[in-house]
Amino acid sequence: MKNRSLLKILAAACCAPALLPAPSFAGAGTAGGEFLRIVQSPRVVGMGESGAGGYGDLLGALALNPAALARIAYKEAAFTYNSWLEGITSQQAAYAHPLANGKGVLAGSLSMLNVPPIDGYNNSGVYSGKVDAGDMAASVSYAARLGGPWDDRRSGIFAGGSLKYAREKLDSVSAGAALFDAGALWIKRVRGGVLGLGLSAQSLGGGFKFDSVTDAAPSVYRAGASYIILVSGDPVTFSLDLKKPRDSGAAVCAGAEYQAWRILSLRAGYLSGEDLGGGLRLGGGVSLKLLQFDYSLSSYGKFGPAHRFSLSYKFDKPVAVTKYLTREQEQARQKTEQARIMMQESRYYEAVLELTGALTLDPGYKEALELMRKARAMVEVSK
Repeated sequence: MKNRSLLKILAAACCAPALLPAPSFAGAGTAGGEFLRIVQSPRVVGMGESGAGGYGDLLGALALNPAALARIAYKEAAFTYNSWLEGITSQQAAYAHPLANGKGVLAGSLSMLNVPPIDGYNNSGVYSGKVDAGDMAASVSYAARLGGPWDDRRSGIFAGGSLKYAREKLDSVSAGAALFDAGALWIKRVRGGVLGLGLSAQSLGGGFKFDSVTDAAPSVYRAGASYIILVSGDPVTFSLDLKKPRDSGAAVCAGAEYQAWRILSLRAGYLSGEDLGGGLRLGGGVSLKLLQFDYSLSSYGKFGPAHRFSLSYKFDKPVAVTKYLTREQEQARQKTEQARIMMQESRYYEAVLELTGALTLDPGYKEALELMRKARAMVEVSK
């Protein structure tokens, strides 16, 4: 069964079905901690819950692939509010801290799910009053860049992981579990755009034990690809993921994002293979320098729509070894290095030709301009 009833997915009730009315819930869940599968990031949701192969923002990385945290250059704080179904809400607060000298990124997150009091029933089906339910999870994450181009820290191979503790509470009964996430990401600038491929495994580890019953961890495995191109100077992102929960069938996640003037973002996505919450997703965002606001809308059939909001802020100076370079700028630097080698070999005329090509690609590159003056002077001396 791909999705159980609403409250079994959202509340700790999935781990103690005996307290709930038999007519409402047909069968016990096969995994505990189902709330951990709720994607908090509006950006991710607006793109059909896809992006394991490319996200570099804080909330997207925590939602899909911890390896993407390594692409974060600024200290960043983010907050989400999820207005779910039947009065159920969830919130998340997160912080990322890039370490100096390219030594990786540390991040922490706290998530909570709040459920209105629900009717409780004993094993005989007799009403026993209102039951309080709620869930929380705290995590610490680390990601680093393992290798890649010296002049582009946002490309290369990245790896990351998270350690987290999750707790479910239903009335006076609670259960906790220690879990972990792991992920890998490969980003490369290719002809015409940027290609990303990613793999992640989330919520691995022991299960949630209520009394003598233990439910397995809500593990999810993802494989994703993304491709970014420029259209009239504005980035357009396409992403496609395959998601496989351990206790249900696979789902296909696809989405696209268009950023106009690097200020306004429009998103659309589609999630297939889900009994509840599948179908079309929409969203958008506004960036005001280092401040980002995002929103997404998704439908859950007769249960109505779900709204997600997030606010993130980047502060302090970016912690990065080298700035991002365009393909032309990178080629200009390669030509300049070749010209430097030629000058050491007294091949001054060839060095001038190589530097001419470098300045054609990047007219304002100061090192090439300075080396060109030296190369031309040596050509004159050698005549």
